[in-house]
Amino acid sequence: MTAVEISNGVHNLALNGNHAVQEPLVRRGTNGDLNGENGNSNGFQNGHKGSVANIPRGDEYDVDFSDTRNFVVKRWEDIVNSATSRLSPQDLKAASDYLYWHDIKDEIQAKLGDSSSTQIMKRQMSRIHALPSVLVKLTMTFDGLIMPFDVKFEMLWGLIYLNLKLSYTSLDRLKRTCDLMDRLRKVTVLFNRCLETCDEKNEARIAVIDFLDPIIMVLVDCIDYFHEHLSEKEATDTWPDMRANIDQQLASLDYTVKHVSEISNFSKVNRDRQVKSLSSRHAALPDSEEPGVFPNRILPFQRNRTFYGRKEELDKILRYLRPKDQDDGVATFRTYTIYGRRGVGKTEIALQFAHVNPGGYDAIFWIQCETSVSIRQSFTDVALSLNLPGAAREGKHEENLLQVLKWLKLTKKKWLLIFDNAERDQILQKYWPVGAMGAILITSREYYNFAKDESRKGDTVKPFTENQSWELLLKLLGEDWEKADREGTIAQSEVIAAKKFLSQLEGLALAVRQAAVMIKDPNIGGPTIAKTYEKFKERMRTLPPRHSSRRSASEIALDSLWDMTFSALGSHARTLLSVFSWLSPDSIPVDLFLPRNQSVLDGSLSFCKQVQNINPQKRTSIISALAPSPEFAAAVDELLKRELIKRDNRIYSIHRVVQEAVNYHDEEDLQNSFNIATALVHEAFPKVVMNQPLIKYWTTCQIYIPHGVFLSRKFAGHVKSGSTGKLKSTPEFVQLLHHCGWYLYEIGDYDVCNRVVETATGACDNKKSLLYADIRNTAGGRFYDLNELARCRRAWEDTLKIRKELLDHDHPQMAAIYNNFGNLELSTGNPKWAKENFDRAMQIWVAGGDTTAVQLALTHLCVGRLHTLKLNVDEAWRETNLAETLFLRTMGADKGFMANVHYVYGNIHMLQKDWDLAWRSFDECLKIGLATMPLHPITAAAYYSLGCVKFEQGELEPAKAWLEKARSIAQLNSPVTDDGPTARILWKLAQMLEADPEQRFNEDAQDLRNRAAIARAKLLASGKGGAMAFLREEDAEEVDDEEEDYDVLVPLFYR
Repeated sequence: MTAVEISNGVHNLALNGNHAVQEPLVRRGTNGDLNGENGNSNGFQNGHKGSVANIPRGDEYDVDFSDTRNFVVKRWEDIVNSATSRLSPQDLKAASDYLYWHDIKDEIQAKLGDSSSTQIMKRQMSRIHALPSVLVKLTMTFDGLIMPFDVKFEMLWGLIYLNLKLSYTSLDRLKRTCDLMDRLRKVTVLFNRCLETCDEKNEARIAVIDFLDPIIMVLVDCIDYFHEHLSEKEATDTWPDMRANIDQQLASLDYTVKHVSEISNFSKVNRDRQVKSLSSRHAALPDSEEPGVFPNRILPFQRNRTFYGRKEELDKILRYLRPKDQDDGVATFRTYTIYGRRGVGKTEIALQFAHVNPGGYDAIFWIQCETSVSIRQSFTDVALSLNLPGAAREGKHEENLLQVLKWLKLTKKKWLLIFDNAERDQILQKYWPVGAMGAILITSREYYNFAKDESRKGDTVKPFTENQSWELLLKLLGEDWEKADREGTIAQSEVIAAKKFLSQLEGLALAVRQAAVMIKDPNIGGPTIAKTYEKFKERMRTLPPRHSSRRSASEIALDSLWDMTFSALGSHARTLLSVFSWLSPDSIPVDLFLPRNQSVLDGSLSFCKQVQNINPQKRTSIISALAPSPEFAAAVDELLKRELIKRDNRIYSIHRVVQEAVNYHDEEDLQNSFNIATALVHEAFPKVVMNQPLIKYWTTCQIYIPHGVFLSRKFAGHVKSGSTGKLKSTPEFVQLLHHCGWYLYEIGDYDVCNRVVETATGACDNKKSLLYADIRNTAGGRFYDLNELARCRRAWEDTLKIRKELLDHDHPQMAAIYNNFGNLELSTGNPKWAKENFDRAMQIWVAGGDTTAVQLALTHLCVGRLHTLKLNVDEAWRETNLAETLFLRTMGADKGFMANVHYVYGNIHMLQKDWDLAWRSFDECLKIGLATMPLHPITAAAYYSLGCVKFEQGELEPAKAWLEKARSIAQLNSPVTDDGPTARILWKLAQMLEADPEQRFNEDAQDLRNRAAIARAKLLASGKGGAMAFLREEDAEEVDDEEEDYDVLVPLFYR
């Protein structure tokens, strides 16, 4: 924890002209919500600037995971067609003269050798001289990967030429173009190196196409930019937005490079840890010691009694995921991905597989993947179901996760995890049971390799055929229809209408199911198929546009289907559905609609009020807000009847397809539903007040954080989609994101915190407001805990500037930012400036009396840490003791901040070489950490320090055991790459292995040292390191420089 306002990526691709919003963490490829005509060639076709080819969405491809060649060739064709359709005939003609890489090489060489070229121009062109040879190496690699198929790369070389040609008009334009080209060169060099080490050709093919897609799109975007901004002034004024687009596109390239590297690394790491899991040191649990009852299942829904077909898909899953006999040593970690279109039935297939359980699994657990919070809750449910030691429902998600992952590694039971709706790689990384031996089934709209498993298998779930759709429809309509079909008594007009109707629905299971609901409901369609189809055709003709994004051709039919159902809803049900569309779909608590502040329900949700005509200044009693109003219950029943939502006791859920299809009447309706959902979540979510931490309210935060995060994500998508009905932010929305971001920072969920804070930053209209200062303060705290100190300084400087302008000099928020700067200066080696900031903060805290006692305690703790680093033991002890006393009087002995107090005490005792007292202090730190935040850096630091104590006492085996526990937490937080804490642990483990009296582990120790050194070099190069050595007094005893080298990789609070 860093700031006094205590507690703990995702890049979105910008618009590519008409390109949709994407996240590089999930590679969707060329976008599919575009309308126009398809091209039909790998090369150049006649295009028209402004028209866009009708390209499939990322979930509409047919991917054979065992041989991805057909898929990537089709993707390249679509990428080329999309780019071609955006170019003018003049551009296409000019580009057609540059068909090969050496044409670009000759163009660059000609400019370098041209006597009329200025020295500045030559200098710029020389920067990109190597680009053609670097890119052709990539295209040649791709050619080799897809043999015997053949693709053309004329589009790539032609687009590069057009960018150069259009930039020759000014040196500013040329510099911008060469900057882009140089960046493309550098990242492509890295990518080529990664491909050399990627042995799995199917994954390499997908990676190459995901790499080429944004290159093509950014080159086309730049051509649009040059054409649209002819004057230098206009080009200069609009360049920042274009540069942001380029930055985000290139971020996706960086991510693809990282992903390819991680696939190889992760598979190796997984194999290594599997070997360890089989070793005698990690013997499997005997059945007699299994705490749970088996068979054990956690599934979100009952078995679907109308499930139809999919035998081939189910057989494929079983064939690959069938449990192996662990006793004969052939057990493996196996992953299988069910990929396909929205509404095609992926979740239903996984659910059917789980209920039937043809593999005879002892344990099957369902993991909801919408957000990191929903995943954590799923693992908590698993821990409780297994009756694992220490499992608790409230406030111990991370500890539950650790217990479940440990059980998965040690158990002899045959287990299957089902990760449903996987979408975000960074969210999922820490939850993979690395080193375990079992099976994972993934459902996703993405073909992305979430498991980073070289040998992963999967299947594209194909839509039903016409006959299958007809059989499913009859089954859903009931036995009378099935009987009539067998007897041939269904009217021919009905059969013809059904075939036309079903062909429009494209074989999607969810759509066929909804069509059956409509046919049976005379208020929507019915009572015949023909009449329902006629109404459907009319709705397709009159369907209003989406406000969030443009529809693909397939989405027009599906949205028409849903809109017919929505239009038949009563006003209350329609309002409720529109609010549900803004909330996290898997777990919507009824309590969200039972606020004690009933004024939140004023307006469209007034029918939800439990107490009418209450004074808006008063809150209802707890007793009066227990049950929903009759009107609310009726609206819910209507949505349940139409199969638009599901209910499990006091929790509702809604299918993502239904959410996406909700069609708002107009922009005002869109904005109103967003404002209502925001108000409900804002009312329910705990608030950050006067710098007080949220730790007391973490349990409540856990319930509502999925909805705050989901609102953030949906808002960002609407704003960046370029839709006609642009959503507007509200102060209440920005406040909600501020509170959510701070909570995520407190619990150490840095990736999701980053996304929420970025959305809040963009949504906050007043960049000189105190709210904006608070948001930047959270951003700075996150950077501080990640040891990104330069970025931290910039964020906190923004906060300080605003607060100085708007607040009195002795305001508590001024003290907070002074304290933060004290920690920052201390981390960067400026103890004098740190002390000055701490003193400023302390003066304000003291003047605040009891209301700022907690904050005063924190500053005393920070000063105690300063003196510890300077080896001033007496002053360190005095300041830390003052902090402890204040914490005990204000928060109690077992709260999170006391972990930090005990950690500082432990470091003081280490300085005094009092190993027993150091052990006792670090142990107290660990107890609090495990009880309140098991995956937080302070907990890993406690494990590390306990290992160091045992090492100093000469107890090597216990020392290594404690470090391995620290390592397990560090690797959960950074499962693939070695971050600062991991690098320090690796180095310390190497030291311990080298201390073995019999020198048995020297080779292992050297491997660990090399790995730690590589990680350290990368971290320092990326700016993730602080300072320590020159904090010492001049006459202080020399310490081990190598230890300091690794300590600076860890945030100051956890050294």
